[in-house]
Parts: sequence; C-alpha cells; structure tokens
Amino acid sequence: MATKDRDQIRKLREEANALRKQEEAKKRRARMLTQIGVIAAAVLVIAAVVVVAVMAPTWFGNRNVPASQGTVAVATSTGGTAEVPIAVSEEGVLIGDPNAAVKIDYYLDFSCSYCKDYHDAMGHEYETLVGDGEAAVNFHFIRYVNDFGTRAGASLIAAIQHQPELFFTIMDGIYATPAQDQVNWNFNNYTTLLSSLGVTNSDAISSITNGDYAWYISDSTQKARSAGVPGTPSLYFNGERNDSLPTDGASLRTLVAELSGAPAETPAETPAAETPAAETPAETPAAN
Repeated sequence: MATKDRDQIRKLREEANALRKQEEAKKRRARMLTQIGVIAAAVLVIAAVVVVAVMAPTWFGNRNVPASQGTVAVATSTGGTAEVPIAVSEEGVLIGDPNAAVKIDYYLDFSCSYCKDYHDAMGHEYETLVGDGEAAVNFHFIRYVNDFGTRAGASLIAAIQHQPELFFTIMDGIYATPAQDQVNWNFNNYTTLLSSLGVTNSDAISSITNGDYAWYISDSTQKARSAGVPGTPSLYFNGERNDSLPTDGASLRTLVAELSGAPAETPAETPAAETPAAETPAETPAAN
C-alpha cells in the first residue's frame, strides 16, 4: 500500500513538473515574440525616419509658404515698359495691381505642349495688358501632364522668391527649352538653366537645387483639380471660366473691357494665333 502511495505521489509530481515546464516554455515564447515585435517595430520606425529624411525635399520641400513681393518690368502696348507689382503666395503669382477691375486666373503647366504654344502666341498680349493697367494676371503653375512640370514650376517659384524681377525671363526661358530635354532633367539641370537666365542669389540657387517648392506645385495641382480646372491652359476672368481662349490682342482686350465696363483700347493689329486645345490631365511615367 505504501509503495502504491509513493508511486502515485511520484506520478503527480512528474505531471506537475511537466505542466510547470510547459508553462515556462509558453512564457519564454511569449517573451521572445514580444522582443521580436519590439525590435521589428523599432526597425520600421528607423526605416521610416530614414525614408522621410531622404525623400522630404522631393515630397514636401521645406514647406515654407512663398510670400515674396517686388516689381517686374513688363511691356506696354505703346512699345514702352512699366514696373508693376508681383506677389508670390499660396494663391499663385499675381502680376499687376491687386485691386484691378479685372483679374485673370491663368492655369498653365510647363510640361503641357498646348500651354507652350499659347504662351508663344499670347504671352506678350497678357504682359502688355498688365503693363497698360487693364487687368491683373494670377499665374497658377500646376502639373497635369508630366512630372517635369513639377520640377520646372518649383524651380521658377524658388527663384522668384528671391529675384521676382526675373519672372517673365524665367518663364520664357523654360518654355524655350525643348520638352524632350526637360523630361529627363533633375533639379540640378534647372539650377544650371536658371543661373544662365540671371539667377544669382545663393539662397535661390540652393532652393532650386533642393527642390524646395515641389510641394507647392503639387498643392496647386490638387487645388486646381478640386476647383474643376479641366485642363491647361485654362483662363478664368473674374472667377468665370472662359471656354474659348482669346487668340489675339484685340479679342482679349475687348473681353477685358466688357468686364471692366470701359471701352476697349485696341493696340496695333497683331496676327491672330491658332487656338490650342486645352491639354487635359494625363498620367505619364515620371522622369528620374
């Protein structure tokens, strides 16, 4: 009887020891999984920090809101020049008197071929319109076509933050550069181009090279999409979209005069330009 009791006690002890070992093994596995989870989370956090640090200039720039003001020389319809205000803000690049009776919102994309054609044909007309004090033009640089439109627009904004007087020189220079070249450009290429166009300010050059205002073009693009801007180029006169782009100075000034209530003053006859079709948003492979 005593032997059976001892055997039973031994068996109970062995079962208890087995259960204890199983419980200890479970606890060790739980601790190990917890440690692995903590290590994995730490690795992910470190990786995220590294990615953000590396990509932040491209994704967000320095997120400084452009807020520069100055003057820029523009041509007048009489063949002279006039110094007019230029103000860079989150709402665009406003050229001319902010209290002008007529305000034109001009949406354009440096990577849009129709925008280039329209600029080549009508850019001077909008410049003289501002020079004569008949309207103010708010330029909205967006990217609807190709990613180089973001880089080109960001480079212009970075430059005129410090040298606003170069606005038209830079815009003309970018449009004069073949798209097939720009599609493969990085910000260093734009630094070289804008330096050749007169950008000498060291802060401007650094800002162009760093792509500080890529975020600005992306934000402007999103605002344009949200506002229903269908393509580029697009024009809004005192907030109303103009479905047919004016194709010569006379029709542009007539439209502005109607909106301001003043008689149109038609300058010397200018050749009619072929109306480019608006380029609608399209996704194309990004350049490196």
